[in-house]
Amino acid sequence: MSIPPEALQKVLQEIEARVMQSQMELTNVQQQIAQKQRDIKLTDLTIKELKKIPADTGVWEGVGKMFLNVPVIEHISRLEKNKVDSEDQVQAMNKKLHYLETTFMNAKRNIDEILGGARLP
Repeated sequence: MSIPPEALQKVLQEIEARVMQSQMELTNVQQQIAQKQRDIKLTDLTIKELKKIPADTGVWEGVGKMFLNVPVIEHISRLEKNKVDSEDQVQAMNKKLHYLETTFMNAKRNIDEILGGARLP
């Protein structure tokens, strides 16, 4: 049984569009993960340096266009909360990355099956 070339071409174009979309999303998610990991490292370094400062010292924290003088312990706890949030986001993005990789590989496999199974009339 042979599939009409027009139908085969249409299916192939749809799958190629899925491959391209998945590839773009993969790249985007990988970049987001790398950025979050850099943010986590920067937060770790900041926390490490702030822990060297005496607990009763105030630090300046940027809030929009102004700065507030807050206790160092409060600032450290806020940074640690932000770090945990970023780590949770990285875990969620890793799950999304795994899903996109699977989608990408399935679409490529479908293209290979179509091209391998296509018979010319």
